Amino acid sequence: MTEIDHSTELILGTAQFQSGYGVVRDTEQAHQSDGVDILELAARLGIAALDTAPAYGRAEDTIGQSRCGLPVHTKLNPKRSPAESLSQSLQDLRRDCVDVLYIHDSAEVLRPESRVVAFASELVGERVGSLGASVYDLPEFEAAVDDPRIGVVQVPLNLFDRRLTQDLIASASSTGTIVYVRSVLLQGILAADPLELVGPTLPLRPYVVAFAELAQRANRTRRDLAIGWVKAISGIRGVLAGAESVLQLRELVASFNSPPLEDDLIAELEALPYPPATQCDPRTWTIRTSP
Repeated sequence: MTEIDHSTELILGTAQFQSGYGVVRDTEQAHQSDGVDILELAARLGIAALDTAPAYGRAEDTIGQSRCGLPVHTKLNPKRSPAESLSQSLQDLRRDCVDVLYIHDSAEVLRPESRVVAFASELVGERVGSLGASVYDLPEFEAAVDDPRIGVVQVPLNLFDRRLTQDLIASASSTGTIVYVRSVLLQGILAADPLELVGPTLPLRPYVVAFAELAQRANRTRRDLAIGWVKAISGIRGVLAGAESVLQLRELVASFNSPPLEDDLIAELEALPYPPATQCDPRTWTIRTSP
């Protein structure tokens, strides 16, 4: 069994446990594995932690049912007080504590007098290891890094979405902030058949085609290249990615463990054209649900 290289952590996202998550989705594989099977394999493969949230359907409850012993990072439910949200999450997770508790409403970090941040920071201790912020853009990232109460920041970063520069990430890490990166495959877009990209993701098709052509020339999978590019960035503690099935999880771990990218290949990847940031925000896409 292939285990992961721990120089950079691989965090398993559980948003895929909810029905209809994502734009590009393999429904056949998703039906082959339930969440418990995926979690049991994750523990055996050496996944560093699980990323979840009350907003991810029954993902927290699935983790609790599995009795998986991996560290858990979860998020606040914006509809509840921080204390109530944490208590419900711990009940669903069958845990006494979580390693990271993220502020899920990223706009809160831009409010200096935010009661959510203040109340959430008071929870750090026996039941919460660190307070984190899940952010989307540069102002939110900078505000989170500058807030001494926030020790962990989770950001979107991939070959198509480069709003957060490598220098900013390295600088944040040097101050002691732990940086985790999500959306490394842009909800599957980077590994998708370009013909699957329709509707709001159609403008991404030519960029995916160019990326696929480079991957073919390099004799590497697009998943290998997308993850390898992120892993090569200094200051990133871990990479967050999800899986709909045990097969996808095995493929994810294999890509994570693939040989590091050569400098020339990284330069080729960074020379690829990439779309405007507005086209790379999944919040603006119409999500396709399963039939």
